[in-house]
Amino acid sequence: MHIALLHYSKPPVIGGVERVIGEQAAALRSLGHEVDVLTRSEWREGRWGAVIVHNVFTMPFDLTWTEELIALTESRRDIRWINWVHDVRWAEKVPQAVHIAVSEHRRAEYAKHTCEPVHVIPNGCDARAVLGLTERVSTLKLEKAGWVLLQPTRFVRRKNIELGLRVLAELPDAVYLVTAAPDPHQKDGLKYFRELKQLARDLGVTKRVHFLGEKSLLSDADVRSLYQMADALFFPSTQEGYGLPLIEAALHQVPVFCSDIPAHREVAAQATFFKLGASPKGIARRIKTDAAVKTRQGRRGLMARLDWRTILQERLEPLLSGRKAP
Repeated sequence: MHIALLHYSKPPVIGGVERVIGEQAAALRSLGHEVDVLTRSEWREGRWGAVIVHNVFTMPFDLTWTEELIALTESRRDIRWINWVHDVRWAEKVPQAVHIAVSEHRRAEYAKHTCEPVHVIPNGCDARAVLGLTERVSTLKLEKAGWVLLQPTRFVRRKNIELGLRVLAELPDAVYLVTAAPDPHQKDGLKYFRELKQLARDLGVTKRVHFLGEKSLLSDADVRSLYQMADALFFPSTQEGYGLPLIEAALHQVPVFCSDIPAHREVAAQATFFKLGASPKGIARRIKTDAAVKTRQGRRGLMARLDWRTILQERLEPLLSGRKAP
Protein backbone atom coordinates (compact mmCIF):
# COMPACT_ATOMS: atom_id res chain seq x y z
CA MET A 1 0.00 0.00 0.00
CA HIS A 2 1.18 3.55 -0.76
CA ILE A 3 1.01 5.44 2.53
CA ALA A 4 1.61 9.10 3.39
CA LEU A 5 2.54 10.13 6.92
CA LEU A 6 1.71 13.78 7.63
CA HIS A 7 2.92 16.04 10.43
CA TYR A 8 3.96 19.64 10.94
CA SER A 9 7.63 18.66 10.79
CA LYS A 10 9.65 15.52 10.25
CA PRO A 11 13.08 14.01 10.92
CA PRO A 12 15.83 15.14 11.18
CA VAL A 13 13.92 17.68 13.28
CA ILE A 14 14.20 16.43 16.87
CA GLY A 15 10.94 15.80 18.67
CA GLY A 16 8.80 13.03 20.09
CA VAL A 17 6.27 12.83 17.25
CA GLU A 18 9.02 13.35 14.65
CA ARG A 19 10.88 10.37 16.06
CA VAL A 20 7.72 8.28 16.10
CA ILE A 21 6.87 8.95 12.46
CA GLY A 22 10.45 8.26 11.38
CA GLU A 23 10.47 4.87 13.10
CA GLN A 24 6.90 4.16 11.98
CA ALA A 25 7.83 4.86 8.36
CA ALA A 26 10.83 2.53 8.55
CA ALA A 27 8.72 -0.27 10.05
CA LEU A 28 5.97 0.13 7.45
CA ARG A 29 8.57 -0.04 4.67
CA SER A 30 9.96 -3.23 6.20
CA LEU A 31 6.42 -4.66 5.95
CA GLY A 32 6.37 -3.96 2.21
CA HIS A 33 4.54 -0.62 2.07
CA GLU A 34 5.63 2.39 0.04
CA VAL A 35 5.84 5.29 2.49
CA ASP A 36 6.34 9.05 2.16
CA VAL A 37 6.75 11.33 5.18
CA LEU A 38 5.40 14.77 4.29
CA THR A 39 4.98 18.22 5.83
CA ARG A 40 2.52 20.80 4.54
CA SER A 41 4.91 22.21 1.94
CA GLU A 42 5.43 18.69 0.56
CA TRP A 43 1.84 17.44 0.81
CA ARG A 44 -0.03 16.80 -2.41
CA GLU A 45 -3.16 14.93 -3.29
CA GLY A 46 -2.43 11.67 -4.98
CA ARG A 47 -3.34 8.06 -5.30
CA TRP A 48 -2.67 7.25 -1.70
CA GLY A 49 -3.95 4.00 -0.26
CA ALA A 50 -3.83 5.54 3.19
CA VAL A 51 -2.90 8.86 4.77
CA ILE A 52 -1.85 8.78 8.41
CA VAL A 53 -2.19 12.23 9.94
CA HIS A 54 -0.20 12.76 13.12
CA ASN A 55 -1.64 15.54 15.31
CA VAL A 56 -2.63 17.87 12.44
CA PHE A 57 -6.31 17.13 13.10
CA THR A 58 -5.98 17.81 16.82
CA MET A 59 -3.43 20.61 17.25
CA PRO A 60 -4.03 24.30 16.28
CA PHE A 61 -0.66 25.01 14.65
CA ASP A 62 -1.97 25.43 11.10
CA LEU A 63 -5.77 25.42 11.12
CA THR A 64 -5.99 26.24 7.42
CA TRP A 65 -4.21 22.99 6.60
CA THR A 66 -6.20 21.16 9.27
CA GLU A 67 -9.51 22.23 7.72
CA GLU A 68 -8.28 21.44 4.19
CA LEU A 69 -7.41 17.91 5.28
CA ILE A 70 -10.72 17.46 7.11
CA ALA A 71 -12.54 18.46 3.90
CA LEU A 72 -10.49 15.90 1.99
CA THR A 73 -11.53 13.14 4.42
CA GLU A 74 -15.08 13.80 3.26
CA SER A 75 -14.41 14.16 -0.48
CA ARG A 76 -11.68 11.54 -0.94
CA ARG A 77 -13.37 8.44 0.42
CA ASP A 78 -11.08 6.34 -1.78
CA ILE A 79 -8.30 7.07 0.73
CA ARG A 80 -8.07 5.32 4.09
CA TRP A 81 -7.65 8.29 6.45
CA ILE A 82 -6.05 7.69 9.86
CA ASN A 83 -6.26 10.31 12.59
CA TRP A 84 -3.28 9.46 14.86
CA VAL A 85 -3.82 11.34 18.11
CA HIS A 86 -0.80 12.13 20.25
CA ASP A 87 -2.20 15.34 21.75
CA VAL A 88 -5.61 17.03 21.85
CA ARG A 89 -5.71 20.83 21.90
CA TRP A 90 -8.21 21.39 19.09
CA ALA A 91 -11.25 19.28 18.20
CA GLU A 92 -13.89 21.65 16.85
CA LYS A 93 -14.21 19.46 13.77
CA VAL A 94 -13.75 15.69 13.63
CA PRO A 95 -12.40 14.17 10.41
CA GLN A 96 -14.03 11.25 8.63
CA ALA A 97 -11.23 8.91 9.60
CA VAL A 98 -10.16 5.94 11.65
CA HIS A 99 -9.18 7.40 15.00
CA ILE A 100 -6.11 6.06 16.79
CA ALA A 101 -4.87 7.30 20.15
CA VAL A 102 -1.44 6.53 21.59
CA SER A 103 -2.76 5.67 25.07
CA GLU A 104 -5.95 4.94 26.98
CA HIS A 105 -5.69 8.41 28.50
CA ARG A 106 -5.67 10.06 25.06
CA ARG A 107 -8.45 7.73 23.88
CA ALA A 108 -10.70 8.82 26.73
CA GLU A 109 -9.83 12.46 26.09
CA TYR A 110 -10.59 12.32 22.36
CA ALA A 111 -13.69 10.15 22.84
CA LYS A 112 -15.38 13.24 24.34
CA HIS A 113 -15.36 14.78 20.85
CA THR A 114 -16.63 11.86 18.74
CA CYS A 115 -19.08 8.99 18.94
CA GLU A 116 -16.89 6.96 16.59
CA PRO A 117 -14.57 4.27 17.98
CA VAL A 118 -11.12 5.41 19.07
CA HIS A 119 -8.56 2.62 18.84
CA VAL A 120 -5.44 2.52 21.01
CA ILE A 121 -2.09 1.75 19.42
CA PRO A 122 0.80 2.58 21.75
CA ASN A 123 3.97 4.06 20.34
CA GLY A 124 6.78 1.66 19.68
CA CYS A 125 10.47 2.33 20.06
CA ASP A 126 13.48 1.38 17.99
CA ALA A 127 15.27 -0.07 20.99
CA ARG A 128 18.09 -1.39 18.80
CA ALA A 129 18.94 2.18 17.82
CA VAL A 130 18.52 3.48 21.38
CA LEU A 131 20.94 0.84 22.69
CA GLY A 132 23.32 1.21 19.74
CA LEU A 133 23.11 -2.43 18.72
CA THR A 134 25.05 -3.49 15.67
CA GLU A 135 23.27 -5.12 12.76
CA ARG A 136 24.99 -8.41 13.49
CA VAL A 137 23.73 -8.56 17.06
CA SER A 138 20.28 -7.25 16.09
CA THR A 139 19.79 -10.17 13.70
CA LEU A 140 20.17 -12.61 16.61
CA LYS A 141 16.78 -11.35 17.94
CA LEU A 142 17.94 -11.86 21.51
CA GLU A 143 14.97 -9.92 22.87
CA LYS A 144 12.89 -13.06 22.29
CA ALA A 145 15.12 -15.43 24.28
CA GLY A 146 14.29 -16.68 27.77
CA TRP A 147 17.78 -16.03 29.16
CA VAL A 148 20.89 -14.72 27.45
CA LEU A 149 24.22 -15.95 28.83
CA LEU A 150 27.41 -14.37 27.51
CA GLN A 151 30.95 -15.72 27.69
CA PRO A 152 33.52 -13.54 25.90
CA THR A 153 36.41 -15.94 25.58
CA ARG A 154 38.89 -17.85 23.44
CA PHE A 155 38.75 -21.59 22.78
CA VAL A 156 41.17 -22.57 25.53
CA ARG A 157 40.38 -25.49 27.83
CA ARG A 158 40.86 -23.50 31.02
CA LYS A 159 37.90 -21.34 29.93
CA ASN A 160 35.68 -24.31 30.80
CA ILE A 161 33.09 -23.61 28.10
CA GLU A 162 31.72 -27.13 28.48
CA LEU A 163 30.26 -26.15 31.84
CA GLY A 164 28.35 -23.38 30.10
CA LEU A 165 26.89 -25.94 27.69
CA ARG A 166 25.79 -28.15 30.58
CA VAL A 167 24.16 -25.16 32.33
CA LEU A 168 22.47 -24.28 29.04
CA ALA A 169 20.95 -27.77 28.94
CA GLU A 170 19.28 -26.95 32.30
CA LEU A 171 17.79 -23.71 30.93
CA PRO A 172 15.50 -24.78 28.06
CA ASP A 173 14.67 -21.24 26.90
CA ALA A 174 18.19 -19.81 27.17
CA VAL A 175 20.82 -18.98 24.58
CA TYR A 176 24.56 -19.10 25.22
CA LEU A 177 26.83 -16.68 23.35
CA VAL A 178 30.52 -17.49 23.01
CA THR A 179 32.50 -14.81 21.20
CA ALA A 180 35.69 -16.63 20.20
CA ALA A 181 36.88 -17.81 16.83
CA PRO A 182 38.83 -21.09 16.66
CA ASP A 183 42.49 -20.26 16.17
CA PRO A 184 43.85 -22.27 13.19
CA HIS A 185 47.39 -21.92 14.62
CA GLN A 186 46.42 -23.53 17.90
CA LYS A 187 45.90 -27.26 17.34
CA ASP A 188 44.43 -27.99 20.74
CA GLY A 189 42.12 -25.00 20.41
CA LEU A 190 40.69 -26.44 17.20
CA LYS A 191 40.35 -29.84 18.83
CA TYR A 192 38.65 -28.29 21.85
CA PHE A 193 36.24 -26.41 19.59
CA ARG A 194 35.25 -29.64 17.81
CA GLU A 195 34.73 -31.34 21.17
CA LEU A 196 32.46 -28.50 22.30
CA LYS A 197 30.35 -28.77 19.15
CA GLN A 198 30.00 -32.51 19.70
CA LEU A 199 29.03 -31.96 23.34
CA ALA A 200 26.42 -29.41 22.22
CA ARG A 201 24.95 -32.05 19.90
CA ASP A 202 24.99 -34.66 22.65
CA LEU A 203 23.21 -32.28 25.04
CA GLY A 204 20.68 -31.19 22.41
CA VAL A 205 21.60 -27.50 22.68
CA THR A 206 23.20 -26.93 19.27
CA LYS A 207 20.52 -24.46 18.16
CA ARG A 208 20.83 -22.45 21.37
CA VAL A 209 24.59 -22.02 21.54
CA HIS A 210 26.14 -19.42 19.24
CA PHE A 211 29.87 -19.70 18.59
CA LEU A 212 29.82 -16.21 17.14
CA GLY A 213 33.39 -16.06 15.89
CA GLU A 214 33.13 -19.30 13.93
CA LYS A 215 32.30 -17.68 10.59
CA SER A 216 33.63 -14.14 11.04
CA LEU A 217 35.30 -12.06 13.72
CA LEU A 218 33.29 -9.85 16.01
CA SER A 219 33.98 -6.12 16.16
CA ASP A 220 34.39 -4.21 19.42
CA ALA A 221 30.97 -2.67 18.70
CA ASP A 222 29.48 -6.17 18.37
CA VAL A 223 30.86 -7.15 21.78
CA ARG A 224 29.48 -3.97 23.36
CA SER A 225 26.10 -4.83 21.83
CA LEU A 226 26.27 -8.32 23.30
CA TYR A 227 26.82 -6.87 26.76
CA GLN A 228 23.76 -4.66 26.19
CA MET A 229 21.64 -7.75 25.48
CA ALA A 230 23.08 -10.20 28.01
CA ASP A 231 21.17 -11.19 31.12
CA ALA A 232 24.31 -12.54 32.74
CA LEU A 233 28.02 -12.90 32.16
CA PHE A 234 28.88 -16.57 32.61
CA PHE A 235 32.60 -17.02 33.25
CA PRO A 236 33.48 -20.48 34.57
CA SER A 237 37.27 -20.51 34.00
CA THR A 238 39.32 -23.03 35.94
CA GLN A 239 42.15 -20.49 36.16
CA GLU A 240 42.75 -16.85 35.19
CA GLY A 241 45.42 -14.25 35.67
CA TYR A 242 42.88 -11.44 35.85
CA GLY A 243 39.45 -11.80 34.19
CA LEU A 244 38.79 -8.61 32.22
CA PRO A 245 35.20 -9.58 31.23
CA LEU A 246 34.19 -9.30 34.89
CA ILE A 247 35.16 -5.61 34.76
CA GLU A 248 33.45 -5.08 31.41
CA ALA A 249 30.27 -6.72 32.68
CA ALA A 250 30.25 -4.49 35.76
CA LEU A 251 30.59 -1.38 33.58
CA HIS A 252 27.62 -2.58 31.50
CA GLN A 253 25.71 -3.45 34.71
CA VAL A 254 25.43 -7.10 33.66
CA PRO A 255 25.12 -9.62 36.53
CA VAL A 256 28.22 -11.81 36.83
CA PHE A 257 28.22 -15.57 37.51
CA CYS A 258 31.77 -16.83 37.75
CA SER A 259 33.91 -19.60 39.15
CA ASP A 260 35.27 -19.17 42.63
CA ILE A 261 38.97 -18.82 41.84
CA PRO A 262 41.51 -16.34 43.28
CA ALA A 263 41.69 -13.99 40.27
CA HIS A 264 37.90 -13.67 40.13
CA ARG A 265 37.68 -12.97 43.84
CA GLU A 266 40.28 -10.24 43.42
CA VAL A 267 38.79 -8.62 40.33
CA ALA A 268 35.01 -8.90 40.66
CA ALA A 269 33.39 -5.90 42.30
CA GLN A 270 30.19 -7.87 42.71
CA ALA A 271 29.47 -11.39 41.49
CA THR A 272 27.74 -14.67 42.20
CA PHE A 273 30.52 -17.22 42.72
CA PHE A 274 30.16 -20.96 42.25
CA LYS A 275 32.56 -23.78 43.01
CA LEU A 276 34.14 -25.50 40.03
CA GLY A 277 32.52 -28.75 41.17
CA ALA A 278 29.03 -27.22 41.44
CA SER A 279 26.27 -28.99 39.55
CA PRO A 280 25.00 -27.37 36.32
CA LYS A 281 21.45 -27.74 37.64
CA GLY A 282 22.34 -25.82 40.81
CA ILE A 283 24.05 -23.04 38.83
CA ALA A 284 21.06 -22.82 36.47
CA ARG A 285 18.72 -22.51 39.45
CA ARG A 286 20.75 -19.61 40.83
CA ILE A 287 20.63 -17.84 37.47
CA LYS A 288 16.87 -18.34 37.11
CA THR A 289 16.10 -16.95 40.54
CA ASP A 290 18.53 -14.02 40.55
CA ALA A 291 16.72 -10.69 40.87
CA ALA A 292 19.22 -8.77 38.71
CA VAL A 293 18.92 -11.36 35.94
CA LYS A 294 15.13 -11.02 36.06
CA THR A 295 15.50 -7.25 35.68
CA ARG A 296 17.62 -7.74 32.56
CA GLN A 297 15.05 -10.19 31.21
CA GLY A 298 12.33 -7.61 31.75
CA ARG A 299 14.35 -5.06 29.82
CA ARG A 300 14.58 -7.37 26.83
CA GLY A 301 10.88 -8.17 27.17
CA LEU A 302 10.17 -4.46 26.92
CA MET A 303 12.18 -4.36 23.71
CA ALA A 304 10.00 -7.10 22.23
CA ARG A 305 6.78 -5.34 23.24
CA LEU A 306 7.94 -2.04 21.75
CA ASP A 307 8.90 -3.51 18.38
CA TRP A 308 7.33 -1.23 15.78
CA ARG A 309 7.04 -3.90 13.13
CA THR A 310 5.03 -6.19 15.41
CA ILE A 311 2.82 -3.36 16.65
CA LEU A 312 1.96 -2.15 13.16
CA GLN A 313 1.50 -5.61 11.72
CA GLU A 314 -0.86 -6.72 14.48
CA ARG A 315 -2.73 -3.47 15.21
CA LEU A 316 -2.49 -1.05 12.29
CA GLU A 317 -2.57 -3.21 9.18
CA PRO A 318 -6.02 -4.66 10.02
CA LEU A 319 -7.36 -1.09 10.27
CA LEU A 320 -5.74 -0.13 6.97
CA SER A 321 -7.48 -3.01 5.26
CA GLY A 322 -10.80 -2.39 6.97
CA ARG A 323 -10.53 -5.45 9.20
CA LYS A 324 -11.02 -5.31 12.92
CA ALA A 325 -7.82 -5.03 14.93
CA PRO A 326 -7.35 -7.41 17.88
